[in-house]
Amino acid sequence: MYSSLSKQSLFGLILGCLLVLSLIPSTWAQYEAEPTQYYLHQKNVNDIQFTEQTTSYLKGTWSYYDQELISQPNRKLPSKTTELPISFQELTGSNTGYGTFVGHFKIPDEFIGRRLAIHIPNQNCAYRVYLNGDFLVRLGDVADNAGAQQTENAPRIAYFVPDSPYFTLSIQASNFNNLRGGLESPMHIGIAKTINRHYQQLMMSIAMICGVVFGVGMFTTMFSMFSMFSMFSMFSMFYGSDKRNSKSFFVFGIFILFLALHNLFTAPYAYTTFLDINWLWGIRLEYLFIYLAVMFFLSYMYLLNQYYLKHWIYTVSMLVLTLNIVITLLSEQVVFEQLAFYSAFFSIVILVNFAYGFYLTLKTKQKYSKINLYAVVLLCISVIHDFLLTLHVIDSIHLSFISTSLYALLVMFRQSRNYAYQTYHTERLNNNLIELNDSLEQKVQQRTSQLHDLNEKLEYQIQIDALTGAYNRRALNQEIQQRFIETQQNSHATLVFAMMDVDYFKNYNDFYGHLKGDEVLQNLVKVIGAVLPHNAYLARYGGEEFAIVLYNVPIAIISQIMQTVLDAVRSARFEHHNRLDGKDYVTLSMGVSWMDHETIYANIHDLMKAADLKLYQAKEAGRDQMKMPNESYENE
Repeated sequence: MYSSLSKQSLFGLILGCLLVLSLIPSTWAQYEAEPTQYYLHQKNVNDIQFTEQTTSYLKGTWSYYDQELISQPNRKLPSKTTELPISFQELTGSNTGYGTFVGHFKIPDEFIGRRLAIHIPNQNCAYRVYLNGDFLVRLGDVADNAGAQQTENAPRIAYFVPDSPYFTLSIQASNFNNLRGGLESPMHIGIAKTINRHYQQLMMSIAMICGVVFGVGMFTTMFSMFSMFSMFSMFSMFYGSDKRNSKSFFVFGIFILFLALHNLFTAPYAYTTFLDINWLWGIRLEYLFIYLAVMFFLSYMYLLNQYYLKHWIYTVSMLVLTLNIVITLLSEQVVFEQLAFYSAFFSIVILVNFAYGFYLTLKTKQKYSKINLYAVVLLCISVIHDFLLTLHVIDSIHLSFISTSLYALLVMFRQSRNYAYQTYHTERLNNNLIELNDSLEQKVQQRTSQLHDLNEKLEYQIQIDALTGAYNRRALNQEIQQRFIETQQNSHATLVFAMMDVDYFKNYNDFYGHLKGDEVLQNLVKVIGAVLPHNAYLARYGGEEFAIVLYNVPIAIISQIMQTVLDAVRSARFEHHNRLDGKDYVTLSMGVSWMDHETIYANIHDLMKAADLKLYQAKEAGRDQMKMPNESYENE
């Protein structure tokens, strides 16, 4: 009895292993979608539209599986319908938790086989993204408990090449931070080139603004330093002899420096594009820079006018900020973020003091700068706005980056205007010089642009056959060399090479003349190009010979594609009465070879030689036909 059970168990174990192995997806499945029929029966398939130059939000309907970490949709598990972006608070009533978002999407057919990308901005959670069940990209460590989960803050770009207009995205997400959590930032999809360009433009614009603000801070700091030490009479004339006033501008300059650094380390975390530092230290630096910026800003306001900030409020603020700096340096993210959140409530007291101080300034009719007043009001409004956003009282975007940058620029504008009054004539000369430089730069840019356009046209012209408009032999050699290397490096790739020859073309030229022969070659290129797939590469090999290169096209449909080419040429019925086989129209003979994981060639010449041999066999067999690998020459 035990022997029988043992044999049954062993047999069941073997069947189970075979079943599991049969269910494991291949590496190529990473970019393979479910059959079209699967998506036709789905209720929520999101149709997304984008172009070569634009991207689209990954918006629409998603299924959310609460407290489930899965890589594919599962009808047996409960789910609810939602839309992204969304927070865990809106989904489940709590910022902590974990689950999986699943969405089905349809893209335009013209982007099948193209390299696409998904831009995922920083999210308030850890996540893993799966495409059709296969891993695509991750950030942090997703887990079902706080001990194993690890959150990072950085943008990500995931790349894939679809072979179908349909695909499924599964996003596992987890968060155990009480402040914020979820996929709260909208994701974009588009072709990789456009996504990369938009991302680079965003990061460059942030870096540029931070650089401008940092430059403003450096200028203000150095300007006030020279003024305090009375190194230049012009600075003393501008700032006066009031050292307190000069000291306040020095403190303001330091505030601007830390403000620029904070904007570089805050969302969308532009520093990640050029700095490779631990993400936790990136978060720490973000908090440290804002604490230091706030310290120097409050010091600036305190020195500017003690109506704006009472002494005891200023002292308490410095103690609270110092405590936050120490805790941020020594504790984990959850601890110092919680402390920062609760410390932010004290900003209400500071804002009330600001308002009361400006009221006293107006009441006592003291002189004040309207620009400085507007800038401080703008900054206070943005602080209140972002605080309410953190509390989920309002639904908006963070304004701190915009408002702080504008604040720095507005205050610097006031200082620049005052400085301009003292140096009017010198500034006018400088403006004239700047205009000349701008004019010269525009001319240089114009000439550079013209040269760039000419280079592009030249590059295109040297790749095109002057007679037919197809690619020439030089361009063909470059293309097939590149595709051959890519096929060798990717075991799932395919490379097809076809050689074509116009039947009895010498007889055609002898009968109709070379000019008519040139016209036929031009018409053949138009006919062939019209029926080939969009990613096919058509080139003139030489004389009346042409070549076709197909990359990553299934071998099973090669015969159909090539037969379509032959049929199209026959249907065109280009007259040819000087043939030796009785036909009265132009036809092609074709030889095809290919390379995949089963059929391997040592070099390109062997691949091309194989196609040339098949072309020879097609001619020997009577022309106007195609010969492919795995066909017996004796049966041809």
